[in-house]
Amino acid sequence: MQRFFRALKRNLPSFERARIHIFMNSKRAIEHRREDNMKKPVKIAIGAVVVIGFAALVATRIMKPQEELQTKELPAVTLTQATEGSIEQTTSLMGTIQPSDTYYVTPKVAGELIEIYVQNGQTVHAGDPIAKIDNQKQIDAAKSTMDAALASVQAAQLQANTAQDAVNRMTPLYESGDIAAQTYQQTANSAQAAASQVEAAKAQADSAKLNYNTQVEYSTVTAPADGVVQNQNMTLHAMVSQQSQLCVITGDGSKVVKFNVTEDVLQNLSLGQAITVEKGSETYDGMITKISALVDAQSGLFPVEATLSGAAGLTDGASTKLSLVAAEADHTLLVPVDAVYYSGGNPYVYVYADGKVTRKFITTGISDNENYEVTDGLDGSEQIVNSWTEDIYDGAEVRILDADGQTEGTDAATEAATEATETSAAQN
Repeated sequence: MQRFFRALKRNLPSFERARIHIFMNSKRAIEHRREDNMKKPVKIAIGAVVVIGFAALVATRIMKPQEELQTKELPAVTLTQATEGSIEQTTSLMGTIQPSDTYYVTPKVAGELIEIYVQNGQTVHAGDPIAKIDNQKQIDAAKSTMDAALASVQAAQLQANTAQDAVNRMTPLYESGDIAAQTYQQTANSAQAAASQVEAAKAQADSAKLNYNTQVEYSTVTAPADGVVQNQNMTLHAMVSQQSQLCVITGDGSKVVKFNVTEDVLQNLSLGQAITVEKGSETYDGMITKISALVDAQSGLFPVEATLSGAAGLTDGASTKLSLVAAEADHTLLVPVDAVYYSGGNPYVYVYADGKVTRKFITTGISDNENYEVTDGLDGSEQIVNSWTEDIYDGAEVRILDADGQTEGTDAATEAATEATETSAAQN
């Protein structure tokens, strides 16, 4: 057995001979400690186990360099270049569906509700009665005022007629010199004043008559436009005032969406700009019709309104998702989103040259689902990596995949990788 190990050691590298030497010393120590208690068959068995173990170790070591000679390919990537083009960045917001025309019906006089003519969901036309209010006291008071004003007109007219008759009688006498000019002038002035009193009395009478007619007319509340009655909350015999909302009449079926935007988004909005509204599986086109320049005090945002096409079936008050173009750029440099990486929040790309990739930080602008706008860091001539692999890093050697997914220069890359592996194995 000793001769076997000596022969085996001569055919192994110095590193492996050292391993065998250590195990041989361990074996001798074990045999020495048990020399007095173990019989020869046991010693032979132990020796056999040791021989088998070392033989397996040597075989593994001899085979390992052959396995390492298998080819290790370089990481494969695809390349692209930045292109010049246009890009739009869309923003998703939440909005509320409302009828295009909304009329809040309030009475124009105060009084008791004595008749209610409509219910929620009822279609009405302009001028149709909504409710009747008992304002008889106001009507009576207005009629009394009107009658008094009409009486004042009659009295003023009588005085004016009398004054004018006096002028008519004195005119021939004045012309013949039978009366003084001063007397005639005083009579004429009185007649003129009486006529002015008639005009003033008529104006007051007209105002009183208008008030009377208004009280009579306003006792019946009518629909201001065609539409559907909503939010009818009237109670029979309840007292109402000019501030009481009796109901709401919505428009003829067309809808609008109302939403709020930040100041940054507001800067890129314009009247007539298109939007898209999503509700369930349906989408609706819209157009911005109102943009408020005043911020809402509660939300701190700016209210915007857009009309919708073909959205009559949407429920009033329903929340919906909408999207619009928040920013856009033309004739700008674009790179695919798959080509952009981040380090510490800073964007960068891998630029390929001479078989290696180099990390290059860039400045980005707006983005969409496919591209980033690059405002600084690239000039458009670079070849950029647009495929991901965990083996890529700054300065890494790579192999390039063509449009068909085949490796460009496969033989050279494989030969280089194999040569490097063989050199490493020979050194071991």
